[in-house]
Amino acid sequence: MKNKSTFFIKKNSTLPAIKYIVPQDILEKYDLTKDMFENCAVTFSMVKLETGFFKIANKQADLIINREYETMDDPEYIVQYTPTTTDTNDIGVFIGEFKIDFLGSNCGKITLPAEGYLHVIVQDSITKTTVI
Repeated sequence: MKNKSTFFIKKNSTLPAIKYIVPQDILEKYDLTKDMFENCAVTFSMVKLETGFFKIANKQADLIINREYETMDDPEYIVQYTPTTTDTNDIGVFIGEFKIDFLGSNCGKITLPAEGYLHVIVQDSITKTTVI
């Protein structure tokens, strides 16, 4: 399973969910452990590229822990945000990112993707056809 960096969503839709696999190199680089992921908060933010204004600011997202993780090809941790119809009521190109706040004695924060952004393209939900 690979990370997608671009998501296409129809206006006023709640699918697809925006997902990002926490890369193995990030787990190793920051020495992130299972205990740390058991006590964390995940948020998602999204900015409209054209205006620079937030459409979504630090809204709660989900952490999916793959309990059947066996090989390096299987993702161990996935962060996910499922948009609401309010989040997708404005067409355009947006850039997004996840933040994981580690709570308790393992305080710290990481931003994903570590380099760059996720691109979310909200498209008009009306399909236009032309008769020739």
